[in-house]
Amino acid sequence: MKPRAAGVLAVICALLLAVLGGFLIARPPWSILGAIVLVGASILLSVGAVWLLRRSWSDPWPPYVTPTLEKRLRRFRILLILNSVLLVAVVTLTVYVVVSHDWGRLLFSALLFIVVLSNLSMNQRTLRYLRVVQSDQSSSEHHA
Repeated sequence: MKPRAAGVLAVICALLLAVLGGFLIARPPWSILGAIVLVGASILLSVGAVWLLRRSWSDPWPPYVTPTLEKRLRRFRILLILNSVLLVAVVTLTVYVVVSHDWGRLLFSALLFIVVLSNLSMNQRTLRYLRVVQSDQSSSEHHA
C-alpha cells in the first residue's frame, strides 16, 4: 500500500473514531473511554496527514527542502498583511470594551494587542532581513 492510500485510510478511520469518541463521551459510563478514543483519533489524524504528504515509504521525513528566498519573502508579506488586519480588529475590540465598560475583557484585549504588536514588529524585522539577504544574493550574482 502506498503512503497516500494509507494516509486517506488513516484520516477516514480517524474521523470515524472521532465520531465514535464524541458519541461515547456524551454517555456517562463511557465518558473516559470516549476521551481516550478522541485522543487516539487525534493522533491517527496527524499520522494520516503526514502520510498523505509522502510519495513513498523510503522518502526521508521531514523532507530536506528549504523554501526559496522568494517564497519566504512572499510568506512574510502575507503574514505582515494578516497581522495588520488583526491589529485593526484588536484595536476595534479594545475600543468596544472600553466603551462598554467591561473591564474584565480589557485585560484580555490589552494582552492580545501586545501579542499582535510583537508579532508585527518581529515579522517586519524578519522581512527586512530577508530583503537584505536577497539584495546581497542578487549583488553577488551580478558580480560573478
